[in-house]
Amino acid sequence: MTTVSNLLLFIGLAMLAIAAGLNAYSGYAPADPNSTPLFSPLWWTRWFPLYASGAALLVVGLVLRLADKTR
Repeated sequence: MTTVSNLLLFIGLAMLAIAAGLNAYSGYAPADPNSTPLFSPLWWTRWFPLYASGAALLVVGLVLRLADKTR
């Protein structure tokens, strides 16, 4: 169980780091004003699924870790 919780925590942290990196990159990415934007202007349509799934994996990993410690 500890291996699974560690894996979920690692994947969740990696997803949050990737989402934060993409979010930062999208602010600096040069774009032609006449072209369609590389990323949607609505942040929640871009990054909410990544942030939410990363946070959900962190929560599940923490719950599994705490449940394993209470046994």
